[in-house]
Amino acid sequence: MIHSDKTHISQDQELRQVEEKKFLLSEPFKLENGELSSLEIAYESYGSLNQERTNCILLCHALTGDHHAAGYHEGDEKPGWWNHLIGPGKPIDTNIFFVVCSNCLGACGGSTGPASKSFDDTSKIYGMGFPDFTIKDMIRAQKALLDFLEVNNIEAVIGGSMGGMQALQWIVEFPEFVQKALVIAATSRHSAQTIAFNEVGRRSIQGDPLWNKGDYSQGSGPDIGLAVARMMAHITYLSDEGMEDKFGRDQPIDSTHNFEFKVESYLDHQGKKFVDRFDANTYIKLTKALDRFDLVGDQGLDNSLSHVKSKVLVIAFTSDWLYTPEQNKEIVNAMLRIGKDASYLELDHKHGHDSFLINSPDFLRTVSAFLIGKTEEDKKEKRNSDSTHSRYDVKKEADFKIIDDWVEPSSKVLDLGCGKGALLEYLRDTKDVFGLGVDYDLNKATSCVARGVTVCQEDIRKVLSNLKDNSFDWVIFSRMVEELEEPGKVILEALRVGKRVAISFVNYSYWKNRYRFLRSGVRIRNEVYPDPWETSKLRNYFSVRDFELFCKDMRTEKIEFSIGRKVFHRGDWVKTCKFLPNLRAGLAIYELIKK
Repeated sequence: MIHSDKTHISQDQELRQVEEKKFLLSEPFKLENGELSSLEIAYESYGSLNQERTNCILLCHALTGDHHAAGYHEGDEKPGWWNHLIGPGKPIDTNIFFVVCSNCLGACGGSTGPASKSFDDTSKIYGMGFPDFTIKDMIRAQKALLDFLEVNNIEAVIGGSMGGMQALQWIVEFPEFVQKALVIAATSRHSAQTIAFNEVGRRSIQGDPLWNKGDYSQGSGPDIGLAVARMMAHITYLSDEGMEDKFGRDQPIDSTHNFEFKVESYLDHQGKKFVDRFDANTYIKLTKALDRFDLVGDQGLDNSLSHVKSKVLVIAFTSDWLYTPEQNKEIVNAMLRIGKDASYLELDHKHGHDSFLINSPDFLRTVSAFLIGKTEEDKKEKRNSDSTHSRYDVKKEADFKIIDDWVEPSSKVLDLGCGKGALLEYLRDTKDVFGLGVDYDLNKATSCVARGVTVCQEDIRKVLSNLKDNSFDWVIFSRMVEELEEPGKVILEALRVGKRVAISFVNYSYWKNRYRFLRSGVRIRNEVYPDPWETSKLRNYFSVRDFELFCKDMRTEKIEFSIGRKVFHRGDWVKTCKFLPNLRAGLAIYELIKK
């Protein structure tokens, strides 16, 4: 039998004054390593369920977080930890979504855990006698809560750090129940270094004489050990650059506490503040649950993620050295290898692992793009582009029209240098194409996310090296080959991954270019080549003749291919030409066919 107290938050008070709610499961709850006779979960909710009960967003908090994600508790001056992200008109829009955040099983913010009174003997605290629990146990407890709330499926599960690991476990454990997953600064399993840091923290607690093997009363626990554990962990949440900017070698203003440097005073404050709100046994159990989390296992990450059906976005931060960008990429790479819908964005923030808690415009835009779609910035840019149709747009349309004509319905298309995803969006909407875009620019990649286009913000060569042979019907280079190092190798790698390759490029030997160079004797500068040589980026300018000689020379390589269709546009990029294309063509589009 299930009980709960459902405290309703009226619309005019929502995200101003919010209240904690409790869900009580008064029947046995099985864990992977034991059983609880009952289970209580503390949670908050914002917004309202729609009639279909399908607009739920589940938030999963980090290691030392809690369920107070937004709004204010009565008498509080500080709002919930993601208040800047959650609310009417914000990226997690409570006018659209029913948002639920629960204190995870095993935590100490109101849910059943080591600091709770035992259901079997209310005169005792569980302490270290609380069963070892796992990330999987956490999300099963959340599922029980959502079942009570009569949620039919989750529109999106979102979490950073430990919350991101919960989000990963959700899409593995309940693939039919979750439409989207936003995994932020997470990992598929802890590295040896991270386990080592956690173990030092645990030893700090266990070495405090007041720990007493976990048998301590409230207010007289191992405060020094817990504070030191927090201080050390907090360092891993920051970055060297962030700490240097914030503290450097500055001296503290207040010298009464014998701190020589400001950073010492800061860490001391973080440790003492943490002791006032967290439990030592809980910290030990939670960090053990994190260390044991492992989606790689003996069978590999690809196998663990093989049944995932959710649309996934993984966000990493450049300065995060706890759960590094490479660890986050591993999740996406595994999903792409097995044909799943997974995108990757990397934000250049200096705040380290805790960057996902910072009120950052780039981060807010990525979340909004994933959950809602095109942002106001995208729509404004679209209106501006519609009103100023440039020669560049004409050239892109020439590319798009030819490629659209070549690509068959229901194909799999890899667009290298996809820009803002306009081509893949069009092919998806008109031909039911599954597309993956690759672009290194965050703004462009975020626009892809807003269009619902799967994208990887990554180096083209790295993405290609991760993909299996013949995993795409088409690989597209739209004016991208010129910008690559060793483009010949990249083209051959694209032919390994794709059955056909479409390549468009500006013909450098176009007659006007020859004439201008002959007349002036200096590097050509125009709309296509706008920069002087001393400030230009890497550009491999080549001609139609260069390209055909490359294809002729490379046919003896391991990957055999032939030139299929080819289209040449004149200098206006509208009219086509067939006679003397190396002289008369401004733009060339080639189809390469793997034998």
